[in-house]
Amino acid sequence: MKNFEIIDTDFSGSKAKIYTVIEEGSDISLLEEFFEENAEYKQELNEILNRLKIIGNEHGARSNYFKEHEGSPGDKVAVLKAGHLRLFCLYIDCTVVCFGSGGYKPPEARAWQDDDWLKEKGEQMKAIANKINQAIVDKDITIEDNGTLTINYWDYE
Repeated sequence: MKNFEIIDTDFSGSKAKIYTVIEEGSDISLLEEFFEENAEYKQELNEILNRLKIIGNEHGARSNYFKEHEGSPGDKVAVLKAGHLRLFCLYIDCTVVCFGSGGYKPPEARAWQDDDWLKEKGEQMKAIANKINQAIVDKDITIEDNGTLTINYWDYE
């Protein structure tokens, strides 16, 4: 797992803060990577884009928007679904979500773990979630009432 930085996105609004991460040595965030790698699925991407806007500006990150319990017990990894696309995230609460990447889940795959590409993306999000969750426990990251993350000194390793 590479080191990473948590960054705010343009989808953040008055109802929820929407973050993503950028890995050390990368020029784009994992959320941008998701949109680039899945550009052929225009309808599903538009559905996800619309949901991100609604989450940030209208309704907040309601748990019913996500398929929860997609990672290890207690790690808060969830999925935002649209058709066969799966976008992994760390669902903290209704005011803050941190998105990773994801991809296409083939119809023949029963679970995301059954597809090597999607499994790699899911495992990546689980590793990121573990580091962020530990930083929250250690109070290296604090969450304001409006979902804003305050990141104190944090050794990402």
